[in-house]
Amino acid sequence: MPPSTLDQFRAAVMADALAQAHLAEPRDPAVFEARALAWARARGMALTPADLIESSRPDPLGLQRFFQAPLVQPDWPPQGWLPASFAPFPEPAIQWLNFAGVSPSRPFFEDAVREAADRPFNRLFRIATPLAGFLGRANPRPPSGFIFHMSRCGSTLVSQMLGAGPGHVSISEAAPLDAMIQCRFADAEAHADALRGLVDAYARGAGHLFVKLDSWHTRALPLLRRAFPETPWIFLYRDPVEVLVSQQRLRGVQTVPGVVPLEWFGLAPEAAQLPERAFIARILERTCSAVIEHGGGKGLLVNYAELPQAVFDRILPHFGVAPDAVALTAMTAASTRYSKAPTVRFHADGAGKQRDADDELRTTAEQYLAPVFAALEARRATA
Repeated sequence: MPPSTLDQFRAAVMADALAQAHLAEPRDPAVFEARALAWARARGMALTPADLIESSRPDPLGLQRFFQAPLVQPDWPPQGWLPASFAPFPEPAIQWLNFAGVSPSRPFFEDAVREAADRPFNRLFRIATPLAGFLGRANPRPPSGFIFHMSRCGSTLVSQMLGAGPGHVSISEAAPLDAMIQCRFADAEAHADALRGLVDAYARGAGHLFVKLDSWHTRALPLLRRAFPETPWIFLYRDPVEVLVSQQRLRGVQTVPGVVPLEWFGLAPEAAQLPERAFIARILERTCSAVIEHGGGKGLLVNYAELPQAVFDRILPHFGVAPDAVALTAMTAASTRYSKAPTVRFHADGAGKQRDADDELRTTAEQYLAPVFAALEARRATA
């Protein structure tokens, strides 16, 4: 069967990086349609509005990217495309989105993915690369630094500050990275190799790339250090009482039984039957203990109480980054904003969390988390 006009149009656009940037920018379906029809007409293609109907279907949640991609190619698309999802089944593949005009350095990468996925261009051009395309890449570029964290301890603030500098990209808790970290590989080196390829895809075009991991990724420290032996990393942590209060107000997904497998934390199935506060504390304890067990090397421990000044005094030097005056100004401005809602001014909330802690919560913190917190503090003091 001969290729359709739409197939010819897609193939021609994917061979032209400038056309991709031109067509990926519009948010308005009508503007995209006008550009696409004009571009096709100039090249003798009889493209019609009916051919583009797929691009006009609203997809505000970005769910379309989880469906089978119509365009599978072994090579990476040009710079400007970033990995948006990783599906290990039926065949392992990474799906891309064109981020034209969309900053990936959001408080959470998924926010940027949803915005990019709703662009008409990305609804029409869904690109997937088999996992083999991420293996064995020559000289993949390592990130400038990894951000590990206990959860609810300033990691988003740090990520946003680091990403504020011109040319800096800060990828925060990217779902493709989590999926690949948790994916089962038969060979440990192939797993590390795949991670290097994925992170390298995020680094394209960045002066510095910073990667904020999910909190449970401390359990993957041996894997990540194998994949990136030269990359410095930090671990952020906080007074356990304050973290427990935050989790009590709004639980993170890792503290809900059944979301992240218990075996990931080295816990038996019976742990799911613990009282709510005890279960949350147990997850936090396993998150921190992984750093004590597998830390060292290029790791740096940072207490929330040191923020935001520690970004300038300790974290940037540790990452080997010497920002110029423009970057310092941008980072300083970012330090004054509430990281998860940039229009809100940041203020320390430790005192309020301490007031909200009842005796039972303090007892839970003492039982499960006081030892690991003391061990972290002791290591930080002697570093």
